[in-house]
Amino acid sequence: MRFIPSEPDLRKLMGIRLAESVGKGVFMSGNVIYFTLAVGLSPAQVGLGISAASLAGFTASLLLGMVSDRIGARRLLTILFVAEAVGFTLYPLVHSLPVFFALIVVMGFLEFGTGPSMAALIGTLVPPENRVRMRAVMRTVFNIGFSIGSGIAAVAVLGRDVLDAIPLSTAVLIAVAALLVRFLPADRARPTAVRAKKFSAVRDLRFVSVVGLSSVLATHVNIVLVALPLWVLTRTSAPHWTVPLMLVLNTAFVITFQVRASRGADTLSGASRMARRSGVWLAAACGIAAVTTWTSNTVVTMAVLITALLVFSVTEVMQSASAWGMAYGLAPERAPAEYLGTFDLHVISQNVVGPALLSGIVIAFGAWGWGLIAAVVLVAAALIVPAAQRARRPDSPVEDAAPAVPVAGS
Repeated sequence: MRFIPSEPDLRKLMGIRLAESVGKGVFMSGNVIYFTLAVGLSPAQVGLGISAASLAGFTASLLLGMVSDRIGARRLLTILFVAEAVGFTLYPLVHSLPVFFALIVVMGFLEFGTGPSMAALIGTLVPPENRVRMRAVMRTVFNIGFSIGSGIAAVAVLGRDVLDAIPLSTAVLIAVAALLVRFLPADRARPTAVRAKKFSAVRDLRFVSVVGLSSVLATHVNIVLVALPLWVLTRTSAPHWTVPLMLVLNTAFVITFQVRASRGADTLSGASRMARRSGVWLAAACGIAAVTTWTSNTVVTMAVLITALLVFSVTEVMQSASAWGMAYGLAPERAPAEYLGTFDLHVISQNVVGPALLSGIVIAFGAWGWGLIAAVVLVAAALIVPAAQRARRPDSPVEDAAPAVPVAGS
């Protein structure tokens, strides 16, 4: 089975994702250094700006999902990519804190707004039984591209006189993504007669309950990126280089296994059961991490941490696939992008509240903190299957019991 799809439109989707991810990898890997050295901001100011950009994602994911349903996903995605490219070219002109905050918030709004349109495009171009697998392929491409971009950023930060290349190269790559979108077939905007009421997704409390439970199951995001590294540095005897090692292993694991882990999540029932299993794996990973509380042996500690990291990574690929399957399974035909954008809030909420909340719990309470997280996750895992079934709507996609046809061919 080949990784690259045989269908030309799906290869174009991959090309768009690769250009975008390399560009985002360049900027996100080097933005803190760029803003502190080239712009002259403090690390605290940069962190506050990044948090503000994440908050803008809440609004973007909701509003631009509705806009996508009305004017068409391809058209909106092109507009957003072009606006992003222009925004990145403006970063070298930023020399004050107010301008920095204004620009980074606008850029955060644009970036988070691309998600619903991209997901809706996949829904238009890919048969229902293959959508989750295609999302898995796209995530794998993103991780590969982001890694390439991070390498480019590492070279750029070696010389202060070329720091402006960081946002400018990102602008070029995002512009390439915008150009590639225009080669995709045009999707049709929904006729007024079949459009949903404004904010119908957030008014759908059963759907919102599934999003909330998925938010709990998605805590692995900030555990791996924030809480676990802080735990390693402050509460274990492991050397500091363990942190980058774990992040590299996590990225390699996701690249290798995300597509394979998506099998079985192509229907609502299969996706919700996978979400439940991911919760069990997440609770187990928290338990393994807590074991380091009772050992001071460096070798044993590192072995336990690597084991926990691998279990967290299993959780990540399973939970991601389950979220895509539930999102597509619950999004009605009359407003797919709005519902897909609202489901994205389960990750956006992690970006906003997850780092401080999760790291605070584990650092303050130690093993008991890991136990508390595990207990909450298990409750969410127990509730997710019945919640997903209750959230099913008459106009939600019908489940296809036939086996999925591989996107990538044979």
